[in-house]
Amino acid sequence: MIVTSENSLKLYKEMAANPPHAPKLPMKPQHPDPYKVNGKNRVSVVRTSEREKGIRRAVELLGGVKPMLKGVKGMVLIKPNCNTDDPYPRDTHYDTIRTIAELLIEAGTNPENIMVGDMSGRARGLPTRATMENLGIIEVAEDMELNIAYFDEEEWVTVEPTEVKWWPNGLRIPRTVYESERIIFTPILRSHTSATFTCSLKLGVGLIDAEERDWLHNGEYFYEKMMDINLAYQVDMVIADAMKLNTGYSTEPEDEVAPGIITASNNMVASDAVSVALLKHYGTVRVVDHDTRDQTQFELADKLGLGKANLSEMEINWENIAEDNGFQKQLDYIMSELR
Repeated sequence: MIVTSENSLKLYKEMAANPPHAPKLPMKPQHPDPYKVNGKNRVSVVRTSEREKGIRRAVELLGGVKPMLKGVKGMVLIKPNCNTDDPYPRDTHYDTIRTIAELLIEAGTNPENIMVGDMSGRARGLPTRATMENLGIIEVAEDMELNIAYFDEEEWVTVEPTEVKWWPNGLRIPRTVYESERIIFTPILRSHTSATFTCSLKLGVGLIDAEERDWLHNGEYFYEKMMDINLAYQVDMVIADAMKLNTGYSTEPEDEVAPGIITASNNMVASDAVSVALLKHYGTVRVVDHDTRDQTQFELADKLGLGKANLSEMEINWENIAEDNGFQKQLDYIMSELR
């Protein structure tokens, strides 16, 4: 399905001018995090030559999906990065969705209780339905009999997290997100002109509507607004795919590197801290301008109680299933950036 920048921007402007009706609902209470160890967030780092094996081992090192699913009877949402229809590594690989869904099903989750959902952006992204098709995600969902949510076509609700400062009227999020019992984020890793980097903490931009995105990008307090979005829901697991990443501003092949890394974490900040250290290790533009722990996103996340990008607050487990001699250098750099 052809997606063009012109059509995406037209749809975006129409949606921004006609925001969805979004009834106000109470914030859902936070449920316990089964993966924390002595108050520390966990990250597993796996060097692999095969995406599926890497995801499976990273999740296993974290503790598997069963602890997260205990007592869950409703929907589990997998939230990919479908900002544009540029293929991986600019957006989530369809095999990442397949492998996570397989893990959930193997742990006893009915496919009808698994949802894959997102809302694409205005830069050759909307409509989301077309972008998900072009990325191969719809084919995977249909093959596995999963549910699919295109948030630009669905119902929205308004929530008001008490800690939010930069969204005075609350945040509109998809009803699907609000009603999901567990949420799994699947970020890719890259630089970003506004946010410095895109990992899991920025993935929430796909969970706000077009009018809110205009407010986010109006040139004032971008980082603060973006970080506040993460208070509107609870993310239970982050599976970050750094099999490949792009170190430049564009999608030029000469800027592409292949770290061969998959990470899994119970916490967005811990996950992103490892991801940003890896981005910096490969000289990614903008990211290299600051020490990992001093990135603005992490400073704000700490103030909001979302987590700390500090090795003393994290437990990192790793495995080199690719038996690559270069993995130790990658790992040593990550550790040095987070100390």
